[in-house]
Amino acid sequence: MKKILFASTALVATAGIASAEVTLTGMAEMGVFAPAEFDTDDATDVSAEMGDSQFFTDIDITFTMSGEADNGLVFGANVDLDESDGNPSGAFGGSTQGGEAIFVSYGGATLTMGDTDGALDARVPELALAGGSLADDETVHLGFNHSDGFDFDTDGVSLSLDGRGDGQIARFDYAYNAFTFSLSAEQVSNGADGVVGEAPDDIDTGDTIWGIGASYSAEVAAMDLTVGLGYQSLEDYANVTTIAATFGFANGLSAGLTYASADIDGDVLDDDIQHWGVGLGYEMNALAIGVNYGEYDGGDMGDLSGFGLAASYDLGGGLEARLGYGYSDYDLTNVGDDTYDTYSLGLRMNF
Repeated sequence: MKKILFASTALVATAGIASAEVTLTGMAEMGVFAPAEFDTDDATDVSAEMGDSQFFTDIDITFTMSGEADNGLVFGANVDLDESDGNPSGAFGGSTQGGEAIFVSYGGATLTMGDTDGALDARVPELALAGGSLADDETVHLGFNHSDGFDFDTDGVSLSLDGRGDGQIARFDYAYNAFTFSLSAEQVSNGADGVVGEAPDDIDTGDTIWGIGASYSAEVAAMDLTVGLGYQSLEDYANVTTIAATFGFANGLSAGLTYASADIDGDVLDDDIQHWGVGLGYEMNALAIGVNYGEYDGGDMGDLSGFGLAASYDLGGGLEARLGYGYSDYDLTNVGDDTYDTYSLGLRMNF
């Protein structure tokens, strides 16, 4: 009887996914790294240096589910367990994203909601063109623009408005030939207006971060070309415009250029910020090496710059050896100026 009951339960459990696909992927990393360390005893003159070498371990698991309705509508979702860690709403969200993204797609149109990129970040390419590192040294230095948030800290610099709201983004994409167009929205405070500053000088901002972007990807004269343009805005707080282009050549070389401009009107930052960056990559057989450099002109706030290097060697079967190095230089008003390095070295395992 127990065997029959178990078999019947299994049939009921799997009947609902007979026409769907569920996959499980993951990665693990181990090695050593040296992060930056800051001396903040004097808040007006912060010094920095490379910290002590430490052990590095990381692991991530992603569930991906997809299916297709009778009318051809494709639907799916994915859950990144690494991103959901520590989310007070639990791993599967609610009004706050926790590493999950859900989509429906028909023809060239796709609607995605949850932990996904805004229109600017989705359409504008970044300049980490080849290789990779355990601690992301090539992208967390102070000259790199992530285009996926608005932060100025030791985890890197991000010049866009993603994440300034509740973290849940709704994005509509439409692909036509070599072009892709995107429109996105992120609520600032679960639908309520946001507030910048403190009373009595506080300012009510709009309730939504709006984004729009477009990209073109095609092979032009034996070269893989991608060009992206994006714009994001939050009323009475900030607007950001970014453009970038990457070029891939048949000999394994790649290159890229990017420029961003932000008009900020906030309680911490109130200035125009400009960023430019360049990137180079080279891939040959199992070896991939990428370098990038960038600078921020923060007006009265001060300046940031830095460069990063990443190298990886494919050992086969999903195993890679990885090396990363980052160099950062800051000269910030009321904070001070200094330089620091970071590095990481080890193995990445892809499953």
